Amino acid sequence: MEKLYHFILETLNKAIKLALTFLCLGVIVQLLIDDKILGWDPVGNIEDAGPSFIGVIVLVVLYLLFKKK
Repeated sequence: MEKLYHFILETLNKAIKLALTFLCLGVIVQLLIDDKILGWDPVGNIEDAGPSFIGVIVLVVLYLLFKKK
């Protein structure tokens, strides 16, 4: 059971890191080309989400801080 727990945590950690990497890359590329990326608008999505996206960022930061302790 403990192996399954560690496997799930490791998989979620990798998925979060991958998603944040793609989000950061998408934002940087969109700012450089000043247009949507194949129909994907990460900057527009962040602007539309407003306070809810900030809440997600806070949760991710808190998770990362908790993970380091």
